[in-house]
Amino acid sequence: MTKLAVCKAVGLRDEATNPTYEEIRVARHELDGRLMARISITCPHCGFTREMEEGAIPAGVERATCPRCRQAFLLDAALRKVEPVAAEPLPMPPVSPQPRSPRLLRFSFTGTAREYFGIWIVNTLLKIVTLGIYSAWAKVRKRRYFYGCTQLGGATFDYRADPMALFRGWLIGAAFFLLYTIGTRVSPLLASTLGMVFFAAMPWLIVRSKMFNQRNSAHRNIRFNFVPKYDEAYLVFAGLPILLPFTLGFLFPYIVYRQKRFLVENSEYGRSSFAFDASLKEYYLVFLKAAGWFFLLILVIGAAAYFLSATMREFSPLLFDNGKAGNETVKRGVGFLVATAFIAINLIYLYFAIYVQTELANLTWNSTRIRDNRFVSSLRVRDMAWLYLSSAVAIFLSLGLLIPWASVRLTRYRLERLALRVTGDLETFMAVIPGDIGSAGEEIGDIFGVDVAL
Repeated sequence: MTKLAVCKAVGLRDEATNPTYEEIRVARHELDGRLMARISITCPHCGFTREMEEGAIPAGVERATCPRCRQAFLLDAALRKVEPVAAEPLPMPPVSPQPRSPRLLRFSFTGTAREYFGIWIVNTLLKIVTLGIYSAWAKVRKRRYFYGCTQLGGATFDYRADPMALFRGWLIGAAFFLLYTIGTRVSPLLASTLGMVFFAAMPWLIVRSKMFNQRNSAHRNIRFNFVPKYDEAYLVFAGLPILLPFTLGFLFPYIVYRQKRFLVENSEYGRSSFAFDASLKEYYLVFLKAAGWFFLLILVIGAAAYFLSATMREFSPLLFDNGKAGNETVKRGVGFLVATAFIAINLIYLYFAIYVQTELANLTWNSTRIRDNRFVSSLRVRDMAWLYLSSAVAIFLSLGLLIPWASVRLTRYRLERLALRVTGDLETFMAVIPGDIGSAGEEIGDIFGVDVAL
């Protein structure tokens, strides 16, 4: 028996209303009570049967007349109680589905410097022996190792590029580079023309490079993708940079913001697109904060150096007996101060360059999401500065042999500080089969030093 039938039977509400769960329970209880108080009377002559409430027969009545055969009979022999029909279970109140609590999936890197050194040294030697021809195979080996050692949610990444496709792109880039090199020695006009051609082709190269790399990258057998939008690429990588000198550099944060947004919003994982939530104000704050502290420290260092040099010149006659020797000492002291100030300024510049790079990486990743899943980056400036400084010293002292160690060390730190806040299931992403894409943009950009990444 439905809840509507129960309510109508006891006159609770009409069918246009929606009774509460407690009202339905009380109504069902009342109705069950009524059903339990019913009896049936069966005529012994013709078998006619009628049900009625037990209280409908007046007290003291012993005989009844059948309405069908009109014969009289005793009630005691024809009377029996009717067992109530078992009612359907009371419907439970609707339960709204509880959303799955977010969980944090951290990236991890399982590679080691020892393993990568074997790959790196072979790649380096073969590139030297083959005059760079092996660079396509070297790039694929390197990326397959780093992708395969990167894990998210227990699954590794895959790099599926064909080295021959990269090699064909490398041939085109090498031919263009050779032509440009010859042009710089033979005809400055030819070199300038080729430079302008390369600048005009750079946005196209960037888009093609991103398309090739992402369509050959996969996670859980689902490929990434990059949607080509050449008009926007020419705006953010060629049009806006041309205006930079006319704005005295104030347009630079806006250019970086537009480039990051372009790269994120046109990227896809399967059939799901990435979204970018950062604001232009946040990018300007990163650069303004770095520039403010940088110029303040430069002023402090410059003022301190000027004060010390002036003090040494003023008090040099009192500190030294021989005027000529004293002047030479003062000159050496001033030179030492200038050299120290120069080194300090360059170290400060390097530190703030690392600061801007780290803050932009955190801002970009923390503003990137796919569906309801958001990336979380927590790189620290002091850690990145120490990694760069110590790695540079180690590479210099080892004559470059510790480059694999530095690469693995930096990659591991970056990935350990990156996570994905997941609200659903990664298995719900649908795969899409992208078409093949040429690698000319990837290799030409690599030869000319064009590299774009988050």
